[in-house]
Amino acid sequence: MSEPRKKNQAIKLSLKILFVFGLLYFLAKKGFISVDDTRHAITQWRYSIPGLCGLVFTSFLGVIRWQWLLKAHNVRLPFWRTFQLTYIGVFFNIALPGSVSGDFVKAFYVGKEAPGQRTKAFGSIAFDRVAGLSALVVLSAICFLIEMASMADSAFLKALQLFVTVAAAVVIAFYGYLFLVRERHDPLLKVMGALEARFPRLGPFTRLYEALRHYHSHRVTVLKVLALSLALWCGVGWSIQQFALAMGETQLHLLPLYVIVPIGLLITAIPVLPAGVGTGHAAFLYLFSLLGSQRGADIFSIYILAQIGTGALGGLVYLRFRATAPAPALPA
Repeated sequence: MSEPRKKNQAIKLSLKILFVFGLLYFLAKKGFISVDDTRHAITQWRYSIPGLCGLVFTSFLGVIRWQWLLKAHNVRLPFWRTFQLTYIGVFFNIALPGSVSGDFVKAFYVGKEAPGQRTKAFGSIAFDRVAGLSALVVLSAICFLIEMASMADSAFLKALQLFVTVAAAVVIAFYGYLFLVRERHDPLLKVMGALEARFPRLGPFTRLYEALRHYHSHRVTVLKVLALSLALWCGVGWSIQQFALAMGETQLHLLPLYVIVPIGLLITAIPVLPAGVGTGHAAFLYLFSLLGSQRGADIFSIYILAQIGTGALGGLVYLRFRATAPAPALPA
């Protein structure tokens, strides 16, 4: 990597860190983040331990989901190996800015485990992301329809409902397109093929899209993956409710949480700092205020600590894994 590019990346990272620390300082100054309250909540074991166990359980569901998607590509890894690679990916997502670093690591090692299958691995990882995002949107949309009448009426909530409804419609359209349009009739694939003929460097994108298109022939697997993804996000929402109870927020019911938590988690996907630190605090603070709670940032802090713990476990797995496997060659 050239020196100017290194300097630009260092400047961008420094600005991100300054922004996040400034945001956290502001929230702490206003009393929206309290280290003492967070520490006290963690010691409420009857809530914090079940919440943590719920997140661990959902991580196992994530392993199963990815293994199903790999099998659809005829990439067969033992469950333990899939578990290892999943947790290594979590470690890199926590350790490095941006959420795609772990995906590259997982694809790199799948390519080592099954030579010549790296594009298929990327396809399975990309579809894993798409399925998770789809389930997140659908869960929020369903709960919005059920709970909208009981939630506080505001212009923001109406705009949020419109956004979630449109997003859910896009999700339905995507899977309708995937299931109903055959590969030989796919206009998007034809356009990508024509672009690749003129610009050969676009070839990897075409191969990736073809890997996604592969799931057209595996509708049952896709439906199972979507159902598992819904169960996974229900588990995450329940865990966050346990963290809220540990904070003493007993007025928060589960269905309204399923409306706002998916939106908050979507915002944390913006790659400012790992795990959505800062941006997630602000998002959860505002979204939880719609339900009458001012402890959204602290609740997110507990969630982040649990995620960091999972990432630390992935780091231990990675150190053991590297003893017998090469270090991944990440793109710049």
